[in-house]
Amino acid sequence: MERTSRKLHFPREVLLVEIERRCGFADCQAKNLISLTKSEAIQYRGFECLNCERWNDDRAKLEQLPTSWSNDS
Repeated sequence: MERTSRKLHFPREVLLVEIERRCGFADCQAKNLISLTKSEAIQYRGFECLNCERWNDDRAKLEQLPTSWSNDS
């Protein structure tokens, strides 16, 4: 019985990025860790604070995202 060699290729790609944000309200200032997929990062416009539950307008900066994501947005 002869075995055939098969090579599997799994490209390494960042699937999720985590950004850290502080709540913008002076009476809260809680740290929020936000996990985003590529499609979520493109659409990201802010977050709801986990502590005070108020909305914070925000955008992810290009340097916070993997460089491979900017190549084929």
